[in-house]
Amino acid sequence: MSRKTQDKTSIGDKILYKVKTPNGWSIVIMPDNILIDNYHIGKAHIHPDPQNHVVKVEIGFDDCDKVFEIIKDYLNVSKVFDVEELLEMLK
Repeated sequence: MSRKTQDKTSIGDKILYKVKTPNGWSIVIMPDNILIDNYHIGKAHIHPDPQNHVVKVEIGFDDCDKVFEIIKDYLNVSKVFDVEELLEMLK
């Protein structure tokens, strides 16, 4: 039996993938390939540059479902995806 859960949600031209495991969680915004997770450093963070995955910016929320809802709300309201604007909402 797997203890991993996965969800896939489409919003406009974006697809959100949410994965929860016993060791942490992640959310990926596609096709932009923006990753938000709490693996490796133990605190939730965003990788705002898909070309340089080493860059990590801590965010103010550590609850996967809360972060997922913030991202969903942002995508439902915004006409153009802007990772910097999303980052401000997550701080």
